[in-house]
Amino acid sequence: MIAIQTTDLTKKYKDKSAVKSLNLTIEHGELFALLGVNGAGKTTAIKMLSCLTKPTDGDAIILGNSIHADPIKVKEQINISPQETAIAPNLTVRENLELIAGIYGSDKKQSRQKAADTISTFGLSDIADLWWVICYAAVIMAIAILVFTNKMNSDTT
Repeated sequence: MIAIQTTDLTKKYKDKSAVKSLNLTIEHGELFALLGVNGAGKTTAIKMLSCLTKPTDGDAIILGNSIHADPIKVKEQINISPQETAIAPNLTVRENLELIAGIYGSDKKQSRQKAADTISTFGLSDIADLWWVICYAAVIMAIAILVFTNKMNSDTT
């Protein structure tokens, strides 16, 4: 079974190609590493595969779903953990959790509920309405890990 298949996946920014005609097939259960020098397009490729940015051309099928036709289904089936935490320092803990739930396809009401459930489950009530910039680094990392687990991706409503 094919887990990921790309066909001429391309991303251009003005006249510069960040990713040019990426064609790959990754079988289910296969170990795959995406390596390259700085500026090679690794992050852009991952952003396209995870439906965080739209390709200029081409398509990718993730577990049977097109990143164009079924981006919500793709987001429901994947989790990514970037090299840096995907935390918006100008938002509160609660707002960050709501934002991530929305990125994974929850509507506004579901996002609020998932954030509330996560805050309750992990005992974060005391810091839920604080900005990230004043939280302890360990708490920030713990919540960053939560953001990229199935907790936010699963249907808890």
